Amino acid sequence: MSDVRQSSEYAQYIKSLGWQVEKLGKWFVFIKKFPLIGSLIKIQRTSWPLPSSEIEKLSQKHHAFQIIIEPLRLAESRQRRGKAGHFPSSYHPLKSPFIPTKTLIKDLKPTEQEIFASFSKSKRRDIRLAEKNGLVVKEGTPEDFLELKKQYLLRKFILPIGTHREIKNLYHAFGPKAKILIACPPGSSGPPCPTVPFAGTFLLFHDKVAYYWQAAATDKGKKLLAPTLLIWEAIKLSKKLGCTTFDFEGIFDERFPQNKSWLGFTNFKEGFRGQEILYPVPITKFRLFHFM
Repeated sequence: MSDVRQSSEYAQYIKSLGWQVEKLGKWFVFIKKFPLIGSLIKIQRTSWPLPSSEIEKLSQKHHAFQIIIEPLRLAESRQRRGKAGHFPSSYHPLKSPFIPTKTLIKDLKPTEQEIFASFSKSKRRDIRLAEKNGLVVKEGTPEDFLELKKQYLLRKFILPIGTHREIKNLYHAFGPKAKILIACPPGSSGPPCPTVPFAGTFLLFHDKVAYYWQAAATDKGKKLLAPTLLIWEAIKLSKKLGCTTFDFEGIFDERFPQNKSWLGFTNFKEGFRGQEILYPVPITKFRLFHFM
């Protein structure tokens, strides 16, 4: 089973953002060129070990000043010997990862009733309350989610620069493998929401895994428990589409305490009782003489 970041759809999305994409064996490699200083190479969610000589050739070709590897897992033999932290001496741990290093996954093979019963008592209560609030959950558009995301960022005093391009390009790159669910006011009928949705969830699908890629909600939506209801509806939709796993796409990792802002949504996700998955610490290498 491959990660969504090694899918052809994700590679197309990265390319649409101005990165170059190449293959290293079966793995996609992402290259970002910078004027005068060379390029950055990212290899995400791959098994270890990788062919170091091929990586070096690729680095020389693109004059890379930095290589970042974010493994999906290490070789099983290394894991059995307890050498999860052993990497080539020229690499060192990355202090600030680009993608989540810890996540929760939910098994979707049980029945809907069994999945619902596995949630925490408070999550089951909140879903029932959200349903009593009369919220209408329907499929939305990139424009719906974009408006929610912009409002969310502005409330945090963050300018939504590049958000429009990111959301639209991702949605179009994945096509039918992307879904947006929105929670609208009671009595809403027809495709559009009469107002800005109370909450939205952006889902990606790859290799029978549903990814809870992004989410956003208004303050009123949070009070009405719309985000909780949306996850339940997203889980049910994912199961109907044939997915066997629901990936919550990131929770707080104690190895990176600087990301304490993740604690809030980590607590929210943990109420759905998924299995914790810990990825190896990403590694990086700087190439000082990359133009030689």
